[in-house]
Amino acid sequence: MISRRGLLGLGGITLVAGCVPDAPPATTTAGDWHGTHLADGGNPLPDVTLIDQFGQPYNLATGPTTRAVALFFGYTNCPDVCPGILADMATAKRRLPAEMVDDVTLIVVTTDPARDTPEVLKEYLVRVDDSFVGLTGDLETIKPAAMSLGIDISEGKQLPSGGYEVDHGSYVMGFGEDRRLAVVWSQIAPADLKEDFERLLAA
Repeated sequence: MISRRGLLGLGGITLVAGCVPDAPPATTTAGDWHGTHLADGGNPLPDVTLIDQFGQPYNLATGPTTRAVALFFGYTNCPDVCPGILADMATAKRRLPAEMVDDVTLIVVTTDPARDTPEVLKEYLVRVDDSFVGLTGDLETIKPAAMSLGIDISEGKQLPSGGYEVDHGSYVMGFGEDRRLAVVWSQIAPADLKEDFERLLAA
């Protein structure tokens, strides 16, 4: 049974753990947003220092210097959902007007740091989009940071190969200049995500 937890600060929106597509949450979307917009803002980006794909310390709260941040928790051995989400994030950013492309930081924090070393993340993200910031670190640091945003992480089923899956929430989360959670996306087309990136930058 896949576990469910309330997304902290989202007034009852539910996250579904597991590397599978999430069902759309009960919407609180305002205006023309395609994702679930949080008019009053949610929890902040966690103030934790992890290691990026180049082996350098990176503070999740203070490291991004752009006006907006799009954050996803996933892992490189995810069989299908994570690669698709990361590709959609990259596509949406590339479709932004030229003057906005550098105003959004795309971040993926691994939910499987035992296998996702900086070197593994670097090789993986080069194939997706090398503008991503890929972060790894101790699971004991990553799990509370994820949970502060309502993302639960747990080891999933064992695979015949001897490996394992990792259960985790599969929402993409958007943060504005105040670094508080502003919008949550689930199962959204790149064109719609691109439009919401523009709204996030204009907010």
